[in-house]
Amino acid sequence: MEVSGGGLYAAAGEGQILGAVEPSSSPAARVAVLAIGGSAAAQDVAAHLRAGRVAKAADGHVLVLYDDPADAVRDAAGYLRPRAMTLVRFGLHVGEPPREAGDRLTGPAVSAATRLADLAAPGRVRVCATAAGLLDGTVALEAAGDGSYQTTKGFGTG
Repeated sequence: MEVSGGGLYAAAGEGQILGAVEPSSSPAARVAVLAIGGSAAAQDVAAHLRAGRVAKAADGHVLVLYDDPADAVRDAAGYLRPRAMTLVRFGLHVGEPPREAGDRLTGPAVSAATRLADLAAPGRVRVCATAAGLLDGTVALEAAGDGSYQTTKGFGTG
């Protein structure tokens, strides 16, 4: 895949998801950002997620920050399991820690996570390639065709 752009993140072409170009192999240098989409009550959804730190993106999306992407996926599954008919969608991106802009967060990892949440199917988690690699087969994922992956149908519901 040809990559254009520069810096820590690069677009893989029009309509493609941002992918992380790892600047450091240190896990401490990155954070898992879970964005919540598809719900007018995203703050209520976030209240059910136990393992992360809740924040807001500059664009208004509700975010939950994790040290480990597996914790984010477990939290999302725990929320989705009893809610088979939910329209809530999650986007998970792993990258450099977000920057603070007042009481909101911004940066490439935040932008990518919110975009992934907007693209996810209802009741599923859309993850970047870096997160998929870190999950190392612990959850069933299918390629979404744009460089990202999505949890398989039925994820979180048993």
